[in-house]
Amino acid sequence: MSQQSLDYRQHLVLFVDDEQRTRKYFSKLFGKTFRIVLAEDGVAGLERFREHQDEIGVVVTDQRMPKEEGSEFLEKVALLKPGVVRILSTAYADIDAAVSSVNKGGIYRYVTKPWEVPELEVTLKRAMELYVVRLEREELVRQKMMSVDMLAASDRIVSLAALAVFRDAAIRHVGEALKVIVRLAEEPRQKAVQEPTRVEGLSWRELYRRHLSFLGAVNTSLPADLTSPTRLDFDNRCAVREVLQPLVAESSSLEWGEARASPPDWPGPLSDIQVVIGPFLSALTEAVEGGGPVRLEECLSGLELVFPGRPVRSVLSPAMSSSAEEPSRLALDLIAACLRITHQGGVIEFLPEPGQAEARLRIGFDVSRIERAPDDPFEELAADLVGNELFWSRFLA
Repeated sequence: MSQQSLDYRQHLVLFVDDEQRTRKYFSKLFGKTFRIVLAEDGVAGLERFREHQDEIGVVVTDQRMPKEEGSEFLEKVALLKPGVVRILSTAYADIDAAVSSVNKGGIYRYVTKPWEVPELEVTLKRAMELYVVRLEREELVRQKMMSVDMLAASDRIVSLAALAVFRDAAIRHVGEALKVIVRLAEEPRQKAVQEPTRVEGLSWRELYRRHLSFLGAVNTSLPADLTSPTRLDFDNRCAVREVLQPLVAESSSLEWGEARASPPDWPGPLSDIQVVIGPFLSALTEAVEGGGPVRLEECLSGLELVFPGRPVRSVLSPAMSSSAEEPSRLALDLIAACLRITHQGGVIEFLPEPGQAEARLRIGFDVSRIERAPDDPFEELAADLVGNELFWSRFLA
């Protein structure tokens, strides 16, 4: 904050002194630069302070006054408004008391009588600047706390929206699929992550309605066969390359990269696992069309997909906001494809690539995820979504 940018008359200066001549002198010296309120002693000063409490930013008081000392008056002011900047004006004989008041904390500075006018003016300006900085800091803290409180509450509201939409869908691991979509929609991690904030002017009712609209669009767009096959056969295994080679052969955007290891086989039968994996690869290649290929790399834990991140983010980012904009058909296809994989026990991990234009995903299948699944899909959905802080905090951004 520069001195030129600050309006020193934005807030009041309260000046307290028992000598009328001193009060007039102070007002004459600094009345053009500051708005000034005057009081003749601590009692009157406290009345003036209470009257203009919201406007007063700086208090200057004489130390020696008939009814109470200036330091005592400033202590009372501090109780009413801790952020106000306090200055003690004192004669040289009272310098020890002034130093003690400053050292104990709370009083910004003391000035000695007779005043050095240029020095006192600089002190008043610095005091007002400090007050404005304190106000700005308090506002930032207040906004941050509101954001934290809002996220804690909104996390539950939108989770209820998801439960309302997906209650009868019988889809497993909804939260994990949405978490992957969030990661794909985010900017690379080396950039500053913005604090999630509520869209200006939205009531909780409107925010909830928009969440319902978004999730309803996702649910409506889900293909009828999303949960088919009923369950993959983990005893009927297929090699990863065997599953994907027909898909690679049909697409000019899919290509094999270097195989780093032999991955574990995927559950079958072959036609069923291709139905589970195929829609995701099709949606992904459509999203990155023209931006570069989707590279398939076999690794010890499964399959890694390497692809241009920016075009995928441009597809998903509008869908992952609380705006009223309807998600695109391609965004809905990507979300549905992720839901299809996680429903069948698939694990999709987003692998950060700091400083890289490429994004990387790892896909594997874990039979234990199917064996551990609750008998009641709604029970699993509730536990999955209510604890999914990542998705809902980003969804509000």
